[in-house]
Amino acid sequence: MQSLYDVHSSCPYITRIYSVGRSHQGRHLYVIEFSDYPGVHELLEPEFKYVANMHGNEILGRELLLQLAEFLCEEYRNRNERIVRLIENTRIHIMPSMNPDGYEVAADQGPYFNGYVTGRNNFNEVDLNRNFPDLNMVMYYNEKNGGPTDHLPLPDNWKEQVEPETQAIINWIENHNFVLSANLHGGAVVANYPFDKSKDLRVRGYRRTTSYSATPDDKVFKALAMSYSFAHGWMHREFNCGDYFPYGITNGASWYSLSKGMQDFNYLYKNCFEITLELSCNKFPKEAELPRGSGMGTARL
Repeated sequence: MQSLYDVHSSCPYITRIYSVGRSHQGRHLYVIEFSDYPGVHELLEPEFKYVANMHGNEILGRELLLQLAEFLCEEYRNRNERIVRLIENTRIHIMPSMNPDGYEVAADQGPYFNGYVTGRNNFNEVDLNRNFPDLNMVMYYNEKNGGPTDHLPLPDNWKEQVEPETQAIINWIENHNFVLSANLHGGAVVANYPFDKSKDLRVRGYRRTTSYSATPDDKVFKALAMSYSFAHGWMHREFNCGDYFPYGITNGASWYSLSKGMQDFNYLYKNCFEITLELSCNKFPKEAELPRGSGMGTARL
């Protein structure tokens, strides 16, 4: 993305651009890193990642992360004390688009004719947020029968089960010591935290019932989600997009159960605390609507 290279040109000593892999159609999954020592993991310095546009037609997160990169660079150059301290004490990785192939499909349609699922999946028509190895089932089994419930190993045939974009993310997680992460989506306004997959998923008639599925770190996840919700312009108001979420947060499984999702995988595989941020009712807002969407608090860090 040219905008990332523009940021790097403006702040070459605190940024690095790299690719974690390629999409089905060969597009790079670019990341811009902010650090006082780009490319270096410093002992005891936490590593954080933002990922957006996992669903190609959910574009607000993509635009916001591009703006965030510009903001961090500009404010560092302006010697904003908070931003300088953040970059000197945290290694920040920003991936504006995990699904560039899907984005191109959605962008071709544009905001006026975009269908609710147009460009959502990758080129192979796979939903990338249903494509990670299902470590929840392993964990739930081990809870009942004894065995590890964190830092779970990947199945032997995992590469045969996932798309190239998913494999790139898994390799990325493997090669970095991420402790916190945010996955930016659209279609609702809520901060969603693990577990996404219900421990008690039953079918009654034609309806599935779901239940709150807490992690051992449930209080921490609630605090993370709450801090974001109240930094957002209106997420904490509870009624958004026709949904009701107390304080603008929800446990994923209590909203709806999702298998093979990315945030549960982060937590169970590498103990990385990821929350999913649903940022807008409209998945593909018009350009004129973006300023209102960008008041959600991402750049306030």
